[in-house]
Amino acid sequence: MTQDLLKPNYHHGSLRDALLDAALVRLQADGVAKLSLRALAADVGVSPTAVYRHFEDKSALLAAIASDGFSGLTRNMQQYLGEEACDAMTALQRIGMGYIDYAIHHPAHYRLMFGQRMVERKRFPELYQSSNNSFAMLRNNMQRGLDENIFKPLPVELLTTTAWSLVHGLSMLCIDGLVNYPSSNDLDTLAQTVTRLLADGLLNNTAHLE
Repeated sequence: MTQDLLKPNYHHGSLRDALLDAALVRLQADGVAKLSLRALAADVGVSPTAVYRHFEDKSALLAAIASDGFSGLTRNMQQYLGEEACDAMTALQRIGMGYIDYAIHHPAHYRLMFGQRMVERKRFPELYQSSNNSFAMLRNNMQRGLDENIFKPLPVELLTTTAWSLVHGLSMLCIDGLVNYPSSNDLDTLAQTVTRLLADGLLNNTAHLE
């Protein structure tokens, strides 16, 4: 299947993108353990030497995929946040929904981004920066909520970890098939309700669901 999808329709200079696409197909089907640079070379119809010009080893390939994933996650959260001004609580809901939406629709990326294989992020500056950008989006919003006296007066790192734990946990439950949702509308409603419960729980003053 991978050969049919990706062999070799890329133009000169786009081999790196073709390899990343092929790797995602293999990750989705077989997981990280069975991914190899030689197999990807066969998938896109090039020599293994050509692959090593772009990725020095498997870890470098995985880091590139994860970096692209974090960039996509940040874009998705920004898209959900929108350009219209809103308070920090509403922003938290929107960012959370964007996070969950990305995880559900990009499970191979998401599993790799937060898998144990990616613990050496400082070895790969692009991955380190892209992952920090995603986390900073959530943390900065929590700090804004504190500055505006909207959230409970707790350390910003604790508030950020609390919010991240909830959206990450729900994301994993969904992509592992442990949460049943008959349609995308049902899932949107679930994500909206859960993120609203989170936001309400972090309010400085008691708040209730409408």
